[in-house]
Amino acid sequence: MLYIKSYIKILFFLSPFFLQCGTYSTFTYSQYDQVRATRLNAVSSKGLSLITTSFLRSNDLYDKYLELPRVVIYDLDNRLVAEKSRDLSYYLAELCYHVGNTLDTEDPMFARMFASSLVYSYTYLFDKKAIPGPDPFSMQFRFALETYNRSLAQLVRYAKKNRKLANLTDLNLPLMRGILTMIGAEVETTWTPKNFLEVEVAYDYKNEGFSNQIDRFGIGTPLIMIRKHPERESPERKKYEFVAGVGQAYPGTAFISLEDSYLENRNLHLKAKIHLFDPVHRDRIQFSGLDLPMESDTTTPLAYMLSGAEKRDGFFAKFDGETALDRKGLYLIYPYKRDKIPVVFVHGLASSPFIWFPMINELLGDPRIKEKYQFWVYWYPTGNPITLSAADFRDTLNDLRRVYDPKGVDSSFDRMVLVGHSMGGLLSKLMVTRTKKEDWMHVANIPLSRYDSLSPETKEEIKRLFDFKPLPFVKRAVFIATPHRGSNLAEGFLGSIARILFVLPKSAISNIGKAYKFLTLNSDKDTIVPETYGVDDLVPNSLFTKVTGDLKPEVAFHSIIGNSKFRDLEWINDSIVSYDSSHLEGARSELLIDSDHSVQDHMPTILEIRRVLLEHIGASEN
Repeated sequence: MLYIKSYIKILFFLSPFFLQCGTYSTFTYSQYDQVRATRLNAVSSKGLSLITTSFLRSNDLYDKYLELPRVVIYDLDNRLVAEKSRDLSYYLAELCYHVGNTLDTEDPMFARMFASSLVYSYTYLFDKKAIPGPDPFSMQFRFALETYNRSLAQLVRYAKKNRKLANLTDLNLPLMRGILTMIGAEVETTWTPKNFLEVEVAYDYKNEGFSNQIDRFGIGTPLIMIRKHPERESPERKKYEFVAGVGQAYPGTAFISLEDSYLENRNLHLKAKIHLFDPVHRDRIQFSGLDLPMESDTTTPLAYMLSGAEKRDGFFAKFDGETALDRKGLYLIYPYKRDKIPVVFVHGLASSPFIWFPMINELLGDPRIKEKYQFWVYWYPTGNPITLSAADFRDTLNDLRRVYDPKGVDSSFDRMVLVGHSMGGLLSKLMVTRTKKEDWMHVANIPLSRYDSLSPETKEEIKRLFDFKPLPFVKRAVFIATPHRGSNLAEGFLGSIARILFVLPKSAISNIGKAYKFLTLNSDKDTIVPETYGVDDLVPNSLFTKVTGDLKPEVAFHSIIGNSKFRDLEWINDSIVSYDSSHLEGARSELLIDSDHSVQDHMPTILEIRRVLLEHIGASEN
C-alpha cells in the first residue's frame, strides 16, 4: 500500500513534464488558409489582425483589451505620444476601428473612434515625426492604408446621417485626445458638395450590368456624388449635362490631410483639410511632397445613375416617338473639359445610349484614354426619317460648339470623334459627308420647278435636311455594324412589325409633310405624304440608300463589322446587316468581329475602339 502511494506521488510530481510533452505541435494549413489568416484585420473581419493581436499579447494587454478596450486605447495613446512609435500608431488605428465597428452611428463614441482611427492611420502613413520611417513593404503599411480609407468612409456616413456634408468646413470631430477640426476644403470636382443632392460611399454598392469593375487601389475613399437636376441653372448648359433629365451620379475620391502632427498636438486641437478629387481626370494625389496612387471607382457611379434612368422606360418606350423626343439630346457623361477630345456615341434603331456604357466603362480603365478623351452620348427618336434625325444631330453639334467653345479656339473640340452603331452609324456618316437637294431630286426624278414653287419655310426645311456638308470639327468616325446600303430585313416581316410599333412624334410628322412631299412624284399641294419611318430608309432600294449608300466620309474612318458565323466573305452578315452593306472603300481599318448585330457589346470591338482612339491621339499630335 505504501508502495502504491509513493508511486502515485511520483506520477503527480512528473505529470507537468508528461503533459508538457504534448503541448506543442504543428499541422498543415489547407490551401489559402494561411494567406487568409495573415491578411485579416479589423476592416476585413470582426476580429483583429495577427499583428495587433501579437502586440497585445506580448504586452500582456490582450485580456484587458477584451474587458476594457477604451482604457487600453487611452493608455496606448499616452505611450504613443511619449515614444512616437510608428507601429504603435497602427495598432491604435486598428483598435479604434475594431471598437467603432461595434457601435451604432447614434452612439456618441462612433465618430470619436473612427476619427481617431483615421488620425492614427494617417500618422502611421505620413507623419514625419513618427519613428522609424514607414515601410511600404510591411503588412502594417497595407493595413494602415486600408484602415485610413475605411475610417474616412465611416465618417462620410456619419456626416451624411447628421446632415453635415454641405458644410464640411464646420465639421468638428472628437478624438481620443483632443478635437479634429476641418479648416478648409479643396474641391477639384466641377461642382462643390452643395450642388449634390446626396453623397454615397461607393464601397456600399455592388453593381450589376457591367462585366468589369474599373477601380484602382490607393489612398482615399471612393464616393458616388448625385447631382440633382437644377431648375435655376443656365438652360444653355443644363440641357447637355443631364442624361434624359435625371439626376447624374459622378465619381469622387475623398481625402483628409492633417495640417500638423498628432504626435505634437499639445493644445488638443488638431487641424485638417478635406480634399475632393475627380478620378475621371486623375489617378494620383500629390500633397506634402508625396506622389501617391489614388483609390477610385468609376464603375459603381455609372451603374447607380443608369439604374435610376432605366427604371423610367420600358421596352415600348424605345418605339414611342414622343417619349424619345422628350429624351432627345446630346449628354455629357462627365463635366466638359476644354483640354479633352470629345467622343460622341450614337445608338441604333430601337435602342438608347445605355448600350454604350459598358464600352465607356472599359475605356475609362485606360489611363491614356482617360487623360485625352471625354465621352458624350446622343439620344434621338429612331422612328424618324434618318435625314431628319441627322439634321437634328447636326444642329445639336453646332449648338454644342456655340455653348462650350463660342470663339472656336478649343483645339480639343476640333478633334471630335463620332462612334455610331447601326442607324447611329448612318447619322454619323451624314456628319462627315456632303449632299445637295439636287442630288435627292435627281434620284427621285423630281424637276427643279417643283422646289421653286414651295413656300420659303418649306424650302428652308428642305435645305436643312438635304443640303449638308462635313462638320469642320469632326475629324474621325467609326462605323459599327452600319447598313450603309440598307438591310433586307427592313422590307421584310421585321420591317413591317417595326412600322407597327413605332409611333412618330407629332412634330416629326409635320416636318415630314413639309420636306418629303416634294420628293414624291404623284403628290400635289393637297395630298398628305404617308408617314415615313426611319426603318423605311433602311430598305436597300430606298431613296435614302440610293443617295447616301456610296457616300465617302471626308475624314479618317474605320469600320467594325459583325460576322455571326465567320463564313466566306461574300456571305458575311451579322444576322441583320450584310458585309456588302457594312463595307466602305477607303476605311483606315476594317475589323470583322465574331458577333451578331450587337457588335458594340463585344470586347474585341472595345479593344478596337481603344486602338482607334490611341491612333487618333498620335495623328492629332503629329
